[in-house]
Parts: sequence; C-alpha cells; structure tokens
Amino acid sequence: MPLYLDKNENPFQTPKEIRDAVAEKISGLMFNRYPDPWYPSLKRKLADLAGLSPESVVTGSGGDEILAMIFSRFVRPGDPVLTFSPTFSEYYRLSRMAGARHITLPIHMEGDEAVFPAGPFLEAVEREKPALVLLDTPNNPSGASLPSSFIGDVIARSESFVVVDEAYGEFADSTFLAGFSGKGIPDRVIVLKTLSKAWGMAGIRFGWAYCGISAASPLEEARSPFNVGIFQEAAAEIVLDHPEFPAISAQKVKKLRESVRQCINALEGWKAFRSDGNFLLLRIPFPEGMVRSAAEEDFCFKFLGLTPETGNRECWIRLTIGTEDEMAEVLRFFSLLGKKS
Repeated sequence: MPLYLDKNENPFQTPKEIRDAVAEKISGLMFNRYPDPWYPSLKRKLADLAGLSPESVVTGSGGDEILAMIFSRFVRPGDPVLTFSPTFSEYYRLSRMAGARHITLPIHMEGDEAVFPAGPFLEAVEREKPALVLLDTPNNPSGASLPSSFIGDVIARSESFVVVDEAYGEFADSTFLAGFSGKGIPDRVIVLKTLSKAWGMAGIRFGWAYCGISAASPLEEARSPFNVGIFQEAAAEIVLDHPEFPAISAQKVKKLRESVRQCINALEGWKAFRSDGNFLLLRIPFPEGMVRSAAEEDFCFKFLGLTPETGNRECWIRLTIGTEDEMAEVLRFFSLLGKKS
C-alpha cells in the first residue's frame, strides 16, 4: 500500500470521541434542508477561538475556496499580485486564471533555513502597488515562518489587500494572528486558517478567514449562500469544541519533525532545512533514479522543480511528517539510497 507523504496531511487521526460526536450530530440533521447561509453558531465559535468578532469571519469549503473568492473580488486581468517564490502552488494557479501579472521574489536556502529577501519585497510593494499580496507563513514548501514585524511592514506599505496564510500556523512557535486577539484584524488584511492540517480534518474541506473591515463585506458578497454544507458545518462545530486537540497533535508532529531532520542531515550530502510546518524541505545530492526508486518502494513524496545555482545536479523533496513507523520506513529508504550514492 502506498505511503502518502506528499500532501501535508496530519498523520494522526482525529480522536474517536470527536468522530463519534460528529457522527451522532450528523445522524440528527435534516438532510432535506439547506444550512443557515450566515452560519451564526459556527462563526461565533471561530471568532471566540481567536478572540475576535463574528463579523470578521468568512467561512469557506476549504481555504482554497476563500482564496478563489479573494481573487474573484480583488484581482482583475493585468493586476499585479506579489508573492515570494517558491510558495503555495494555488497562488500561481489563481494568478494565472485571473490573468494577473504574478510578481515573485525568490527565497534563498542558506545554511539551515530559508532566507527571505525582505528589503526587495518591501520595495516591490511600494513600486508595483500590487492588488494583492500573498504571504504564507510558515511558507510552503520551505517551512520557514515570516517575522510578524516584516508582515506589519508589508501591511503598512501596501495600498491594497494583504493575505496572511496561516494554514500551518499551529506547527510554529508563534503566529501573526495571535497578536490581534481582542483587538481586531487590521483593515485590508485577511488571515487564512484551516481544519485540514493540525486539526486533522482535511477530508471535511473547511477553512475560514479573519478579515479586516474592508475585506469582510466584499468577501461575503462573493461567497455563495450555502458554500459550507451541513456535514462540514456539523463536523467543524464539534471539533472546535476541542481546541486542545490541534496543540497536542502539533506537538507530536514537531517532535517527529526534528528527529527526522537530524537523521536526514546525518546522511552525507543530504540537507533537511529547519521547518515550522508539518513537513521538511529536503535537498538530496543526486537526482538520477530518485523518482523511480520512490515509486518502486511505494513512497509518495512531493518532488519540486527547484533549480538553484547547482542546476539539475540535486533533487528537492517536500516530505510530509507521518507517524513514527512511517518515518522509520522513510529513513530506512533514505539511508539505503545514501549508501548507494
């Protein structure tokens, strides 16, 4: 059976008591009725989770839907959209579909971690006046977090909307969102969250955004009335009553992540960079046969087309952190490859 370590899923199943509570709630739903299009109870729980007001919350069928709503509302053909590179693949796709002029500034992998070109990025914000700035923190695929001070500088210099994508925020030591509890989100700022990662609910497809004043109303206009189905709503409401779960889950992942990183870095010529996500970015000193070897062993990794100064003499992989047993299998496989190289 293939070992899927390419989608950054949480390896730990949602606890049985939560799944049982979801099943019980779903069994009592009226399948013939639409949900309340305003989701008042769900929005209240999401608002309470972050110490914000329900008016700032926009719900979505996964964070991807909210991103699509953002592009449909704020980006027109030819508009500049600014991101780092590499970054979440959906930013590239949505920019392309919107006919936007996607401007990227490259991240450099130096030493143990990613280095963001902060100065040039801020200059691009002022020079290009982008319709949309997208910042994923922790960044996918590098795993590096952006300093809150830098995000604040981007917001201060931007004349339009800034998205702070915290899909992997629970795996980091701190988040940008945490600084606004009880205060409210700054105007023109959108912070994305999801149940797919630390909450272990990827199959539910539920995400949400905390929005500043200028963003919430336009996004509500773009949102279809019943975009979150009754099953998603029920599951989200139940799991949100257990805010301790993502912290426990994230702690397990973080412990495994650091152990795996050390083991990979012990292989000659291999590099696993520091990460605040539930994944590691790997640089492997040989590209030949890696994809084939992984497929033969039923390992599914995310292979990346990164071509730094070394050209094509290396292989880049984003490795999702799995269970302890799964990581032991991966390390066994990597160790054998390392000896062959």
